[in-house]
Order: sequence, then C-alpha cells, then structure tokens
Amino acid sequence: MSKGIEIIDVGGVNCYLIEADDDFVLIDTGFSTKRMFLDEVLKKAINKPGEVPKKLKLVILTHGDSDHAGNCKFLKENYGAKIAMHFEDSKMVENGDMSWNRKSKPDKISFTFRLVTLAFGKNSAFGTFKPDIYLQEGQNLSKFGLSAKVIHLPGHSKGSIGVLTNEGDLFCGDLIYNFAGFKYIDNLEDFNKSIDKLKKLDINILYPGHGKPFSISNFYRKVNKK
Repeated sequence: MSKGIEIIDVGGVNCYLIEADDDFVLIDTGFSTKRMFLDEVLKKAINKPGEVPKKLKLVILTHGDSDHAGNCKFLKENYGAKIAMHFEDSKMVENGDMSWNRKSKPDKISFTFRLVTLAFGKNSAFGTFKPDIYLQEGQNLSKFGLSAKVIHLPGHSKGSIGVLTNEGDLFCGDLIYNFAGFKYIDNLEDFNKSIDKLKKLDINILYPGHGKPFSISNFYRKVNKK
C-alpha cells in the first residue's frame, strides 16, 4: 500500500482516506449505519496530537450506491467537505434511488450479491444531497492536492469512476470486487470497455470498493475469470 493511504472499513465498504497536501480527501463513505465509526476515525486523523489540525476538503464518490454515498450529507454538514462524483449517477444521491439510470435487470448479478441486497435493502437509508462537483474522464485532481486523475469506468453504473494516482494506485469502486462470489454488472458492454481501458493504463495496485487491494497481475487473473 502506498504511503498516505488509510483504508477504513465502513460496514463492509472500503473507504480510502488520502493525504492531499496539508489536508485530506476521502474516497467513498460507507453505510450510514456506521457513521459514528467513520466520524471517530476521521477526527483522529484530522486532529493528531502535536500536529496542526487538518481538514477533510473533498469526498470523491466512485458511484452513487447508498453503501458508498451513505455518509455524504453528514460529511457536508459536519466537516464542510465538498462532494464530487460523475453526473450520470447524480440522481441516485439526489433522489435516493439506486435504480436510476440503470437497467431494470442487470446483465450479470451473482447469487451472493442478491443475498446481500436482500439483507441490507436495495436502497439503504441515507440522507439525500446534491453533489458540489461533477467529475469527468481525464480530469486532473491536482487542484484538490491529489496527484491523480479521474477515469470514467461505467459498467456497474453509468457514472462509475476510478481515481488513478501518479504512483499507479487505482481506486476502482465496484467495477471489480475482491470479494468471493460478489458480482453486479449493470451493462456488460460498458463493463468490457472499462476493463479494456484499464489494460491500457499504468496501474500497480487496485483498491476496490469491497475486499482487499490487489496487484495488477491479480487483476488480469480476475478478468480472465469473467
């Protein structure tokens, strides 16, 4: 794992706290039911003893699902963080509708995923909100203190994105899971195009929304199983 990246498991969802110049950027926010845990971790990171307090300047959503966007409204209101995401998932978080801009029946969905959806609910409760920033393919994130760019990676959802750092770390959301038996592909054609796009990028480590980070060699092994 690269220096300056803290993995926070918020209800089975990976959130990534990244040092960005003198402040922090958070990628994804986890389930709202684990808000107190996330709040505690963030406060410790931001207010380390003996150091000048930092702030959470930006939250980047890899996509609009409630398990990733569940704490955005809280972070906007309590940390003053701006929320950034792709516009094609924006109505999910504005309306609280995870089916928005998706097929009525996904092209591929695993039995395990169906069970998890039944357990937690398709539209897990969270406070709706309007994003502050819309991100797009190739956008440079240096203005937010990140040496990284945005990669549009539809497949799981129309507005799914990844964040690729100059060091080759790719935060890929739910495009690829590292969680046995877990699969949800809304649009298979979009998914395959996104996988082809990844093959052309300079990537070292992938940081998924669910499961442990894995190397680019493991990525190719997972892709070959699709």
